[in-house]
Amino acid sequence: MPKIACDLPGHSGFWVEFRQDKWTFGDRRAVLEATSDAEWVGVILPYVVSWNLEDVDGAPVEPTLSAMDRVEDDVVAWLLQAWFKARAERSALPKAPLIR
Repeated sequence: MPKIACDLPGHSGFWVEFRQDKWTFGDRRAVLEATSDAEWVGVILPYVVSWNLEDVDGAPVEPTLSAMDRVEDDVVAWLLQAWFKARAERSALPKAPLIR
Protein backbone atom coordinates (compact mmCIF):
# COMPACT_ATOMS: atom_id res chain seq x y z
CA MET A 1 0.00 0.00 0.00
CA PRO A 2 1.21 3.53 -0.60
CA LYS A 3 2.57 5.63 2.23
CA ILE A 4 0.11 7.97 3.88
CA ALA A 5 1.66 11.33 4.69
CA CYS A 6 0.79 13.21 7.85
CA ASP A 7 -0.88 16.52 7.08
CA LEU A 8 -0.66 17.96 10.60
CA PRO A 9 1.21 21.25 11.03
CA GLY A 10 4.71 20.60 12.32
CA HIS A 11 4.70 16.93 11.31
CA SER A 12 5.12 17.16 7.54
CA GLY A 13 7.84 14.49 7.41
CA PHE A 14 5.75 11.87 9.19
CA TRP A 15 4.19 9.01 7.23
CA VAL A 16 2.91 5.48 7.69
CA GLU A 17 2.62 2.47 5.41
CA PHE A 18 0.25 -0.37 6.25
CA ARG A 19 0.33 -3.99 5.14
CA GLN A 20 -1.51 -5.02 2.00
CA ASP A 21 -3.31 -8.17 3.13
CA LYS A 22 -5.46 -9.61 5.92
CA TRP A 23 -7.63 -6.64 6.87
CA THR A 24 -10.26 -8.39 8.96
CA PHE A 25 -13.72 -7.23 9.92
CA GLY A 26 -12.89 -8.32 13.48
CA ASP A 27 -10.06 -5.79 13.68
CA ARG A 28 -12.27 -3.00 12.37
CA ARG A 29 -14.89 -3.94 14.93
CA ALA A 30 -12.26 -4.07 17.69
CA VAL A 31 -11.08 -0.55 16.83
CA LEU A 32 -14.63 0.81 16.74
CA GLU A 33 -15.55 -0.90 20.02
CA ALA A 34 -12.32 -0.04 21.85
CA THR A 35 -12.85 1.67 25.17
CA SER A 36 -9.31 3.02 25.42
CA ASP A 37 -6.63 4.40 23.13
CA ALA A 38 -4.35 1.52 24.11
CA GLU A 39 -6.88 -0.97 22.78
CA TRP A 40 -7.20 0.51 19.30
CA VAL A 41 -3.50 1.32 19.01
CA GLY A 42 -2.82 -2.32 19.88
CA VAL A 43 -5.04 -3.43 16.99
CA ILE A 44 -3.54 -1.00 14.47
CA LEU A 45 0.17 -1.50 15.18
CA PRO A 46 0.40 -5.00 13.63
CA TYR A 47 -0.79 -3.43 10.36
CA VAL A 48 2.20 -1.08 10.22
CA VAL A 49 4.82 -2.14 7.67
CA SER A 50 6.95 0.97 8.11
CA TRP A 51 6.67 4.54 9.26
CA ASN A 52 8.50 7.73 10.03
CA LEU A 53 7.27 9.05 13.38
CA GLU A 54 9.11 10.86 16.13
CA ASP A 55 8.44 11.23 19.83
CA VAL A 56 8.09 14.59 21.57
CA ASP A 57 11.89 14.90 21.77
CA GLY A 58 12.43 14.20 18.06
CA ALA A 59 13.64 10.61 18.49
CA PRO A 60 12.44 7.92 16.06
CA VAL A 61 9.54 5.82 17.36
CA GLU A 62 9.34 2.05 17.12
CA PRO A 63 5.86 0.63 16.40
CA THR A 64 5.16 -0.53 19.95
CA LEU A 65 2.46 0.50 22.38
CA SER A 66 4.96 1.65 25.02
CA ALA A 67 6.82 3.82 22.47
CA MET A 68 3.54 5.47 21.47
CA ASP A 69 3.27 6.90 24.98
CA ARG A 70 5.92 9.48 23.96
CA VAL A 71 4.19 10.57 20.75
CA GLU A 72 2.11 13.75 20.57
CA ASP A 73 -1.60 13.08 20.96
CA ASP A 74 -2.58 14.66 17.64
CA VAL A 75 -0.18 12.33 15.81
CA VAL A 76 -1.75 9.30 17.50
CA ALA A 77 -5.21 10.51 16.40
CA TRP A 78 -3.84 11.01 12.86
CA LEU A 79 -2.58 7.39 12.90
CA LEU A 80 -6.13 6.15 13.49
CA GLN A 81 -7.42 8.32 10.65
CA ALA A 82 -4.65 7.00 8.39
CA TRP A 83 -5.60 3.41 9.23
CA PHE A 84 -9.22 4.01 8.23
CA LYS A 85 -8.08 5.82 5.07
CA ALA A 86 -5.86 2.87 4.10
CA ARG A 87 -8.70 0.49 4.87
CA ALA A 88 -11.07 2.42 2.59
CA GLU A 89 -8.49 2.64 -0.21
CA ARG A 90 -7.78 -1.07 0.06
CA SER A 91 -11.50 -1.89 -0.13
CA ALA A 92 -11.75 0.05 -3.39
CA LEU A 93 -8.94 -1.94 -5.05
CA PRO A 94 -9.82 -4.88 -7.33
CA LYS A 95 -9.32 -8.22 -5.63
CA ALA A 96 -7.62 -11.22 -7.17
CA PRO A 97 -10.00 -14.15 -7.72
CA LEU A 98 -9.75 -16.94 -5.19
CA ILE A 99 -8.25 -20.13 -6.54
CA ARG A 100 -9.71 -23.24 -4.99
